[in-house]
Formats: sequence, C-alpha cells, structure tokens
Amino acid sequence: MNSYNENLHSAIVNSLQSLDIEEQDLYSQVNAAMFTLYHAEGATIAAEQNLAIATDTYQSKTATQNQATKDNNVLVNLLGTATQANQFVKQSTTNIAVSASNVQIATNSIVRLAGDMGSIYSILNAADFDSSIYMLAREASKLINETAYDAEVTSQMAMEASTLTAEVSASTVLDMAKATNGLMSSVLKITTADFNTATQNIVTDSTAIAAVRSTEKLDEGALEMINISYNATKSAYALTNKELNLNLNVETNTDNPLSFTVNFDLIESPFPSGKTDENPMYPVEKYYIMVVKDAKKQTFSISNAENILSLGNSEVIKVTPVSTSPVSQKVDVYYNIKDGDKPPVTDSDNKPIGLGEDYVVFVMAIFTDDYKRKTNCYDDYLSAPSQVFTLTTELQPVAGKTIKVVAYDDKNLTDNERRLALAAKNDQLKNSIGTADDNAIVDFTYLMTFETEENPDLDIEYRCMFLPFSANASDRLLTVESLDFLVKSELPLMEEITIALDPVIAALQEENYTNELKIGLLETELSKLNEQVTANTKKDAPVSEEDAEKQKSLVVNQKTITAQLKELQKSHDANVKQFHKLTAQKDKMAHSISDETVAKPGFLFNVAIAEQVYADSYIVARKNTDKTTDVAVQWIAFIGPDATDNFGNRLIKGDQYLPVALSYSTAAAENADDFVNALSEMDKTEYFKY
Repeated sequence: MNSYNENLHSAIVNSLQSLDIEEQDLYSQVNAAMFTLYHAEGATIAAEQNLAIATDTYQSKTATQNQATKDNNVLVNLLGTATQANQFVKQSTTNIAVSASNVQIATNSIVRLAGDMGSIYSILNAADFDSSIYMLAREASKLINETAYDAEVTSQMAMEASTLTAEVSASTVLDMAKATNGLMSSVLKITTADFNTATQNIVTDSTAIAAVRSTEKLDEGALEMINISYNATKSAYALTNKELNLNLNVETNTDNPLSFTVNFDLIESPFPSGKTDENPMYPVEKYYIMVVKDAKKQTFSISNAENILSLGNSEVIKVTPVSTSPVSQKVDVYYNIKDGDKPPVTDSDNKPIGLGEDYVVFVMAIFTDDYKRKTNCYDDYLSAPSQVFTLTTELQPVAGKTIKVVAYDDKNLTDNERRLALAAKNDQLKNSIGTADDNAIVDFTYLMTFETEENPDLDIEYRCMFLPFSANASDRLLTVESLDFLVKSELPLMEEITIALDPVIAALQEENYTNELKIGLLETELSKLNEQVTANTKKDAPVSEEDAEKQKSLVVNQKTITAQLKELQKSHDANVKQFHKLTAQKDKMAHSISDETVAKPGFLFNVAIAEQVYADSYIVARKNTDKTTDVAVQWIAFIGPDATDNFGNRLIKGDQYLPVALSYSTAAAENADDFVNALSEMDKTEYFKY
C-alpha cells in the first residue's frame, strides 16, 4: 500500500475507532444514568407511598383526637358538676342533721306538752266531768295528741332524711370523676402526641417527597443530556462510517440467532462516463467479507486479508454480485456439519463463528487488473472494521395478556397446585430459618399465572416481579413515552431516520429553490420575448429582411425557452412532490416511534434493570403440569404477605401493582453471553389491587 493510501486508511480507522470508543463510553454513562434515575424514581415512589400512609394515619389520628377532645370536655364539665354536688351534699347533710335535731327537740317538747295536757284532762275528767272546761280540755288534749303524733312522724322523717342525705356518695362520685378525668387527660395527651406525630410525619414526608422529586428531576435531566450526547456521537459515527467506510454495518437476526446480514455500499467508479445509457468502467472485480474477533481487529490489516485469500485456510464470505448499492449479504452459520454439507463460516483464525463472541467484519475489494494498471496502484482495498456484533439467542417475552393475578383460595387449587404451594411454603420456611421470622406461619394471599411456549432446549427461569403503580408519573420532566424512547433499544432512533432522510430532503429543498429561481428567470425572459414578438408583429411598415430574420430568431428563442420552462416546471413539480413525500415519510416514522410506547408502569423499567432486581424482590414461577399442553406451558407463582415490589418495599394492601415476568437464562456461566433475556409485555398486562 502506498503511503497516501496507508495514511488515509489509518486516518479513517482512527476516526471511526475514536468515535466508537466514545460511543461505548457514552453508552455506559447512559446505563449508569438510567440506573441512577431508576433508583431515584424508586425513592420517589416509596416517598409517595409513605406520604399516602401518613395521610391515612393523619386522618385516623385526627378523628381520634377530635373524639378525645370532645370526651375530655365532657369530663371537665362532669368533674365540675361532681365537685359542686359534693359541696352541696356535704352542706345538705349538715343542714338536714341540724334540722332533724331541732325537729326532735320540738317533738320532745310537744310530747311533754301532750303528757301535761293529758294529765290536765284526766283531772278535769274526774273533778269536773261534762263541764265546759272539761270540754275545752278534751278538745285541747285531742289536738295536742294529734300534734304530738305529727311531731313524731316529722321527727321520724327528719331522721330518715338525715340518714338518706348522709348516704349520698357524692365524694365517691367526685373521686371517680377525678380519676376518670385524669385517665382522660392521659388519653388526650397520648392522642395529642399521636396527632402531632402524624402531623409531623405529613410535614416530614412532604419535605422528603419534595427532596426526592428534586433529585429525580436532576437525574432525569442528566439522563436526557447524556443520551443526547450518546445519540450525537452515534450519529457522528454513522455519518463518518457512511462517507468513509462504505456505510458498513451488521444486522443480527432476532428470529435466527445463527444468521446475520452485512450491509455496505459499493465502491463508486472514479471514471464515470457521464452518459446515462452507458455503464461506467467499474474498478472492483470481487468483494469479500471477513469476520474477525473483536480482540484482534486492531492488528488485522490488508496483509492478513491477502494471506487468508492466498492460503485458503479460512472460509471467507464471497459477496453475491450486485449492480447497485447498498449490498445486503446474508450469512448463515452452521453447526454439526456432515460430510457433503455446506462448510461452516469461520473467522480469520479459521475458528467457527459461535454464539456469545464479539466479532467485527471487514470488507475487502479486489480491484481489476485493468484498473490497477491505469492507476499505477496495485493495492487492493480493505475497509475499516464494523462496529462489534454478537450472535445471541433472544428469549421470548411472556405474553402480557396471559398474565393473571387472583386471590389465593386453597379450595380452588388442583392437587398439583397444592403440591406446588406446599413446596413454595417449605422453601420459604427453609429460607427463614435463623431469622427473626423463623417461626412464622407461611400463607399466601394471591397467585400469579401465565403461559409460555414449550422450549425444552433452553434453561429458563421466570422471575415474577410486582411494579407499584405510580400515580404521579405525569409530573415528571421526562414523560413515560420519552423515557421509553430513550431506553428501548429495539426502536429505530430518530437520529438514524435523520441520517437516512435529511440529506435527501435537504438536497431536494436546495434543488427546488434553485429551480424556482431558474423558473422565475425563464418566465421573465419569456415575458420580454413575448412583448418583443408582439411589438414586431403589430408594425404597419414594410418588414425588412433583417427585421424578418430578427422576428424569426425571437420566435425560435420563444419556443426554446417555452420548452425549457415546461421541462423545468415538470421536473420541479416532481421534486416538490418527492420532497413532500419524504417529509411526510419522516413525520410518519417519527410519529410511529412516539406511538411505540409503554405507558406502564409509569417509571423507568426495562430488561437491564429487571436483571438487577434483588433475589428477595422477585418470585420464581413454578411449572404447572396440570394445565400444560403440547403448545403452551402454564407457570404459577405464589404471593405471600411478605412479598415485596421491585424496589424491595412490602406490598401495601389496597395499592395497585403491575405483574411482570422476566425470562431469564440459567445456562452455564460459559454460555451466559449466548442469550438475551426478555421482559413480559407490560403494555398488555393489567394492574391488580393487592
């Protein structure tokens, strides 16, 4: 390779390499920012749950506080009444005792008077019977006896009143009222303290929400900023690769993990003929594709490629001849090759291409001998390496519509489901031995079921997780749609659409502007010619030969410009139509991206995050053989009262959760990179109320 070509190739390789390294570094930063935002959103959701609990507690404590205040007010009045009653009862007891004593004294006097009057009556009865004084004495004796009787009765009633008054337990009532009031005061202090605590919790949790939301907004902004930088670098690499490296890229096949497609543009001819009906002299005789391990791409050169071709030790990929760009060469990787079968595709080390390995591809162009002689350069062309690709098996996501969560009822379970539930209980009891809950009785509250396709060749476990409903997702700076757009790798990035369509749209726009200027100039020129032709035609004087020749020239020019204007207008209309078509296509593609959103769960959650959820925050589903068919396998997971959400918080009764299942490969460590895990279809899954 001559020094110019060598320096140019080195500059291209270095440019692409630096952009690729920067892209990988920014991608790592995007992932780091994504996890930071995820944990910030988890803190926000936990704070929201705490505030909701604090609000419920506050409402309960408020009702208790109000009732305690009312009861305390009643007891204050009762204590005052009991105190006053005790005072009055004491005074009444004294007064009634004095009254009873006075009545008894009066009664004694009346009784003695009645005795004296009886003696007088007896004397008169003996000495002066039936006389007027006798009559008066008899009447007086009768009256005094009645009075004495009434006095005795009154004295008895006074004594009974004194006894009854003394029996009134006003002091006991007062003591009880004091004791009850003291207890109520203690209750009021407790309820007031609880109320104040609940109020403070509201303030604390509200402050905490404000703090975590502020942090979340910063993390959202950081993710968006780093993602913009990442996409800008990705776009820069794509543009550089398109202009300087044949737009070389590799697409893996999601349906067939043992297949990939290499895309690249053909080398353009440096000597086009300039005629549309003739093919230019094309300089390339053959194209080859070579697969190289990523670890060896730095040292792979044109010499290595030429040695591979000359020695024939490795299986190079010959490109199917095509006449137009781009080239899409599908490559199938084969295993277990039998005699006579197609040989396996190998890398530059003559090793079969395998799953889980990082590879790059190089495109080698063999120039024709004629081209080499004419340019006096006998070097062939080797592209810079493509970006890294890895052949992997993508696990199938669980269909969201098959995921169901229902209340646990042992009566509705089959015998096998009961055995699975018992096994799950035993596992939980084993895991709880030695902990604070080692004597806890395991019970279940809900069970989750879903279906998958049978694939006995894969070792997969299904991790069931429960994502809390985020009621304030709309308050975030990044909407659910934009968050999903940032992190959902299977969606085409807007930058890729821009790279594909913007140059064409810009070229059409520039051409349309130029054509409009040309049309304007031609229309002006044609208008002047029309005026000149009309003016010469209206002359009454005899036309000279020179004027006739001039008139003929004007008419010819008029027809020529009219034809040019018509042709240019036709071309311009076609360009305008194509411009509007491409613009509409770009808008449609951009709109399709915004439509391909996952409205659930309202916060950032994808496969990469699901893979990092702690073991105590997910439940491994068990195969339900009773409801397994030839085409579908049912899986079941038992949810207990100690179950947590994906953030590690206990499930809250009355809250809504989104059940998801992560298809996770349990292959051996040496084969772990051969598989890509998958998350269930969250947008097609219904929430359940715990």
